[in-house]
Amino acid sequence: MATIRCRRPMRRWWPGCAISSDRLGCLQIGRRGGRMRHLKSLVLAAALALTAGAASAQAWFGAPTPGPVSPPDKPTFHAGPASYGPAPAHVRPADDARGALSGEKMMADVRRIVGFSLERKAAGDLLYGRISGLPGEKAVVDWAVARLKADGLTDAHAEPYVSEAPLWLPVSYELRAMTDGSPDVVLASAVPIRNRTLKPAAAEGPLVFVGRGSAAELANVDVKGRVAVVNVVPDDSLFAAREKGVARELEKRGAVGVINAVESPGNLLYYDNRYGCDAAPCFLVGGDDGAFLESVIGRAAKAGKTVRMKLTLQAEERPNLTAWNGVATIPGMSDEVVIVNAHADAWFDGADDNADGLAVQLALADYFAHRKEKPARTLVFMVSGGHHTAVGAAAFIKAHPEIIKKTVLVMNLEHLAQIAVTQAARLDPAAPGGYESGVWTANTTETTKQAGAVNAGPYVWALMGKASKRYGVVTSYEPTPSAPGDLGAYIRAGLPSAQLISSEVYYHSSGDTPSTISVPGLERAAAFYAGFIEDVAKAPREKLKGPPPAAPGR
Repeated sequence: MATIRCRRPMRRWWPGCAISSDRLGCLQIGRRGGRMRHLKSLVLAAALALTAGAASAQAWFGAPTPGPVSPPDKPTFHAGPASYGPAPAHVRPADDARGALSGEKMMADVRRIVGFSLERKAAGDLLYGRISGLPGEKAVVDWAVARLKADGLTDAHAEPYVSEAPLWLPVSYELRAMTDGSPDVVLASAVPIRNRTLKPAAAEGPLVFVGRGSAAELANVDVKGRVAVVNVVPDDSLFAAREKGVARELEKRGAVGVINAVESPGNLLYYDNRYGCDAAPCFLVGGDDGAFLESVIGRAAKAGKTVRMKLTLQAEERPNLTAWNGVATIPGMSDEVVIVNAHADAWFDGADDNADGLAVQLALADYFAHRKEKPARTLVFMVSGGHHTAVGAAAFIKAHPEIIKKTVLVMNLEHLAQIAVTQAARLDPAAPGGYESGVWTANTTETTKQAGAVNAGPYVWALMGKASKRYGVVTSYEPTPSAPGDLGAYIRAGLPSAQLISSEVYYHSSGDTPSTISVPGLERAAAFYAGFIEDVAKAPREKLKGPPPAAPGR
């Protein structure tokens, strides 16, 4: 038998080949087969092609079905061969001859930290990552402690603590879309969100699109007995999106399930508890799956048909898990303390949340451990077990009242070097209006950092301003007296606390991969914090604590 080579691209039927709208298949025929046999084969192939083509055109009302989850090794933003690449950094300290703050060195650490998450994915964890209380978190904390010891912080050690809340984990789940005359579609990017019951949840009903779920949008929409689809717009991320809490409101109105469709590049996995329900099954899905649902709901309505969704979920809780912090010290000329904090836990790969913050923390420890002079104040490096599930900072504060008593300021390293990605229009003469919309493109700088300080005086706020003025870090136009993330427990303890932080469309998603991290961005962040630590270590204590400066006039 021999395979007939097919002419590509196929625009018409060609001898020996059968085509449909989905695939191109080639017949295998004998080299010496008779003409009649050949002709029968060709007629059969043409008939099969016409049948397959007609069925394909009818399936899902002509909408293309979504594919698998976007692969982690390929960026989901557009970066062509003519791209400029990230803006260079020119700010490393002159005395960093060893290259502790080298961007390439820190990037290697980012990849290694992400590797601990990928090990859990390979082990079969449905909700994978460096999750507090599970093996991925313990592995990365042990690795960080070993690195700190190797860099001369000889007292580096890991400290266990028990999580105060049980960990919710999915055991099995599925989102299955169904309509008459089409094969079922199982959404690959579906991830269930924690609800308040462990009973197996199952629901089925017609889909209804509710937009962003505002009061105006829900005023004339009946969701009772239906599965609601919410268009989640991550401005700038799931953390800031206004659709938080919409799922519970829809459940109160009678929805039997909710699908939060994140308007995002590719087909990514997302996880965020703020988009969950009380008892009904609720899910997050990525951009391609969400676009498919919105498209087929509209097409089905036009055809006088409905699309149904079947949701199934089984979950478990694991109480009393042991999580881990890592602690190390560089003694200073004073026993007063500056805490340098970075959390180690993560959902999914967690390159920006928070492998880059941890990598910068380790680089700073290496840098200050090898300087000729001791720092003016003692530096305590706290590798936090995290805040997504088990709060490492709270456990550290409880375990070390002697350190907290002497602490003059806490700085948190979190979400430091992700490339800024935006959805934009691009010139395309073939598109309506001459522009193709919805193209995700990368910028030459990192995401805009919120400069935040709490329990800190005007002097600290002024130091934060150096990030943009001296080191080229893109920050908000003015600082803010708030600091989300891992600083919460320190702030509640009354400690002066400061950080640069941002979140992007890849926040809490499988798209938060090393391919989104800027190497010069790592250097910019590390150089700023090296200078910030030195300034804070030398400043009088009374200048660090205090109320924020007065809000500027408008």
